[in-house]
This record gives sequence, C-alpha cells and structure tokens, in this order.
Amino acid sequence: MKTIKTFLFVIIIFLFSSCYDKTSTNPNEVYQFWTGVKPSNEMKVINGKYWESGHFTKEYIMFLEIETDKYFWNKFKQENQLVIDTIKNENRMSEKPKWFTPSENSIQYKLNDNFDQGSRYYEDLINNKIYIYEIQL
Repeated sequence: MKTIKTFLFVIIIFLFSSCYDKTSTNPNEVYQFWTGVKPSNEMKVINGKYWESGHFTKEYIMFLEIETDKYFWNKFKQENQLVIDTIKNENRMSEKPKWFTPSENSIQYKLNDNFDQGSRYYEDLINNKIYIYEIQL
C-alpha cells in the first residue's frame, strides 16, 4: 500500500510541476530560449515573443526580429535547408505581434520539408533585418 501512495505522489508532483507555460517578450531571452545560447556580438536582437507549453512535448511558438551579418543568415539558411516560399501565408500565423512587419520586398523562406507546420523566415532587403516565425505543435 505504501508503494501505491508513493507512486501516486510522484505522479501528482510530476503532473503539476511540468504544467507551466514558458513565455517571454524579452528579445534576448527569446533568442536564448530558441537557440539555447546568448546572441553573439555580431547580432542585434530587436524584438521577440515566445510561448512554450508546459507539456513534456515542448510545443512552442516564436516570433523574432534580428539584425545580423550575411554570414549568419547564409549559414542558417543552409543548415536548415530553407527554400524560397512564394505562397503568402501570414494569416496562418497565430497571434502575430504588431512589430512583426517584414517589408513587401522581403524574401519569404520555409523549411524544405513535407511536414510544414507554418514556420516562415523573412529576409527584409529594405531594412536588412531577419524576421523569424517558428511554430512546433
């Protein structure tokens, strides 16, 4: 009987301790949640918005606005196998912040993957900024 009580206690503690969402609008904190590291000196993180579920599957939605060098952006595109996306889908973005406004001259990218949840990446050629919208549900 003691084993059952201990087991139930552990399960209850696990369920309640892992049910807190993680949210932030601090740009540097958002970047760190996303990448696991602080932004480099070559990068200026301007705006960010992040939500992560408290569930063990770690669903998240992230918006980020950054200024960075071409090396970072080219490497990011290559490592994530981004391809140009010609279909405008801003309406699919959940709770887009007011500051998330890539110019009309932005190049829109998406993952080169059959499992597209709607993440989009924008290279704003007018303002030399990168806008990132990632969703993982």
